[in-house]
Amino acid sequence: MPGSPEHILITGASGGLGGALASHYASTGRTLSLSGRDSGRLAAICGQCRSSGAMVHGEMLDITDAAAAQAWIEARDDKLPVDLVIANAGVGGADVVPSIEGESGALARDIINVNTLGVINTVTPLLSRMVARGAGHLVLVGSISGSIGMPQSPVYCASKAAVQIYGDALRRLLRHTGVRVTNVLPGFVDTTMSRSLDMPRPFCWSAEKAARHIARDVARGKGQSVFPWQLRFAIGLAKVLPVPLADMILSSTSGMGWSNAPEPEAPHDDQSSLG
Repeated sequence: MPGSPEHILITGASGGLGGALASHYASTGRTLSLSGRDSGRLAAICGQCRSSGAMVHGEMLDITDAAAAQAWIEARDDKLPVDLVIANAGVGGADVVPSIEGESGALARDIINVNTLGVINTVTPLLSRMVARGAGHLVLVGSISGSIGMPQSPVYCASKAAVQIYGDALRRLLRHTGVRVTNVLPGFVDTTMSRSLDMPRPFCWSAEKAARHIARDVARGKGQSVFPWQLRFAIGLAKVLPVPLADMILSSTSGMGWSNAPEPEAPHDDQSSLG
């Protein structure tokens, strides 16, 4: 997107990655519209961003309420046109890991409502407005697990796969309108949500490192921001393996000797060519 965005709207800003993105983008003269469901955490993030000089509007919002989401997003756009929207709200971690019988119907619907329909509820209020302006950037936060079916969370993977396909299709639909679309496909990010998982988190990044990487790829106008490269490579390899072999490998990933701890972070080590 040419220039620096003046008004950025982020959903799920009370979570680890959303909060890190808000903090990264906070600067003097910039307007941030932030929504979340954790009032205490959202207030803290808003305060941090204001201390960095940003003008901040925080809103408690259930992103599955399409009417409420539309009303808030359109009201914020009326105040100042939104240049960049980051549809980040989502549910994950231990809350989406089913028993061996798989997800119940109720859990499956909850996951889809937040992770898939929540993204659509965030994007659709701004589509026609951005197209009319001939400018804007839509960022859809999915997951690298949406590129492959992991046995630990089938519906979660499906919900993120839907976001990925939706973003790819939107990018092609809007190609000649001046509106850009970026799919974000992160691996493990060290947040409260992911720390709840009783499983290895290979190549886990800090939320701050992930936010810097995403912001860099967005500024470059990339259609996809996929990280870390190790998981991107592993998933690409799994897709070309014979199905029985891929099934055997992916069904046995509960161990593999990986730690649940995040990787040590070297200064600015996300500035290499990862995206």
